[in-house]
Amino acid sequence: TPLVDGNVANIKKKNEVNERLELPGLTWPRGKNILVKIQWVVELPFSVLRWISIPPCSHDGKWSEWHRWFVVASPVPMMVIILIAGFGWHGFKITFGHTKFRVFELCLIIGVLISVVFFFTVSSKRLHWVMQTILGGLAFIMSIVWLNIEANEVVSVLETFGLAFNIDTAILGLTVLAVGNSVGDWVADTAVARAGEPGMGVASCFGSPLLNDVLGLSIALIAKIGIYDKGKSFHICIHDKEYTKVKLSWIFLASSLVLSALVFPIFKFKPPKAYGIVLIYIYVVFMVFSILDELD
Repeated sequence: TPLVDGNVANIKKKNEVNERLELPGLTWPRGKNILVKIQWVVELPFSVLRWISIPPCSHDGKWSEWHRWFVVASPVPMMVIILIAGFGWHGFKITFGHTKFRVFELCLIIGVLISVVFFFTVSSKRLHWVMQTILGGLAFIMSIVWLNIEANEVVSVLETFGLAFNIDTAILGLTVLAVGNSVGDWVADTAVARAGEPGMGVASCFGSPLLNDVLGLSIALIAKIGIYDKGKSFHICIHDKEYTKVKLSWIFLASSLVLSALVFPIFKFKPPKAYGIVLIYIYVVFMVFSILDELD
């Protein structure tokens, strides 16, 4: 009947509005179990910090007045977090030359000006594609900044554990940090392979560490030689004992990569389970050698 059809249309419209207004991490999880609600409460401060420092860009088609206000409020926190990522907490004390004008104050001024621009250019009804592109770029940059801050904190925590329990930081890097750094890749690569793209999953397994090695080493060396040492070369003796773990890592990494490069094409990217056991065996042997080296 027309009355029933009207009610159904109203319900659908209400559901669409509610879905559009939903803010992941900020919207109360109605209908969920108590564990999900406890998790929501614990994550709420971090969710708020994420929303006010990473501007939403309507990549999923959801946009509302709340999204607009988070965009308007985001520039000042963005500038502050970039300052912390670049200079640490000491950045709040840095001044321009001999003046008393601080970099922190300049960041606040720039953030307020950008907020004013967003206030008059961002609509609450529909996000223009130009503004969506700008906000997407800012969100990408801030995601990298946050990852950099989190990575530095993780390394600091590992160094603290190493000093407290007299454990070499290389061992912590090979175990705790390596596992934590690889869980995300493992989940993503497994999901891609199970979705019917084994070649893509295997390529990602190789591409991720390759990116870390190539860009990580190159950027670190450029920063060390070109920025901090101002072009001066520095001496590294690979025969020193502290580089034993590095050499072990490269040996086992090269062995597993060469072996995988031969096995996967031969079996058309569907190797037997026995090869998985071989890779696990290689990793166990590598860990044994690393621990033995740590224990002299």
